[in-house]
Amino acid sequence: MSHAALYHRTGTPDVLVVEDVGDIEPGAGEVAVRVRAAGLNPVDAKLRSGFIPSDAPFPRRIGSDLAGTVEAVGPGAAYADGTPIAVGDEVFGRAAGSIAERVVALASELARRPERLAGEVAGGLNVAGLTAVSCLATAPIGPGDTVLVGGATGAVGLLVCQLARAEGATVFGTAAPRNHDFLRAIGVQPVAYGAGLAERVAPLGRVTAVIDCHGREALDAGVALGVPVDRMVAIAAYAALDELGVLNVERAARTTANLAKLGEAIADGRLVFPVAATFTLDEVAAAFRALESSHQPGKIVLLP
Repeated sequence: MSHAALYHRTGTPDVLVVEDVGDIEPGAGEVAVRVRAAGLNPVDAKLRSGFIPSDAPFPRRIGSDLAGTVEAVGPGAAYADGTPIAVGDEVFGRAAGSIAERVVALASELARRPERLAGEVAGGLNVAGLTAVSCLATAPIGPGDTVLVGGATGAVGLLVCQLARAEGATVFGTAAPRNHDFLRAIGVQPVAYGAGLAERVAPLGRVTAVIDCHGREALDAGVALGVPVDRMVAIAAYAALDELGVLNVERAARTTANLAKLGEAIADGRLVFPVAATFTLDEVAAAFRALESSHQPGKIVLLP
């Protein structure tokens, strides 16, 4: 028997409780993972609140990102490249209901955690990291580009900024003034978000692409600045997909191979991926309140 975060009805973070759950043994292609860290994502909050509808029965578990240790292996369990997975492997990736002490995952959705990659960092990387990679796959960026990134100090935005910089692009990133020095430190020109964004960006140079990692403010600014809609990507502005005709972020790049590459780049210091705050499993409601409020750049992570 182990513990997991779950909810019996949708609502605010206060609907979250920690309860005993039965330990399921892994089936074919599956492994059981002792969770060391589980990152929180906005989609988790939207599902819990009911903003994203679900017909899943209650009680519902929550979370998808994780890092941990394999403690049981089902028949034929292997990484996506076919390499067998073994008890004791340190892994990271995704598993449904990951905000828990123990979870069963598909082995093919996990990657080996690099030894130099801290568990709390690895535990929050899957959704944000693969979304960032997918943004650049949707609208490929090169040395001649100047990219406006909306929500540049969120977990996805931070990685989008750095990946675009690694491709040789100039990057403008929207953020609250208190985070501007942080953006400058990673080579990004900060711009205050809010009304008049297009007017603030225009004097900085011609924008050739927009990747909005928060809402649609940067997308609307892109329209005002004359950026072609096929060079603008949205990850959360659902209405803008139809209203503006911008690109919905693609999914083909969300592979464990790309996750492993991100993990190596962070472990080697080529990318920065900070953890804004950590919480215990019993503090899950407080962790979601932090996620849904203004917080320091980076990820909110549970350490079960």
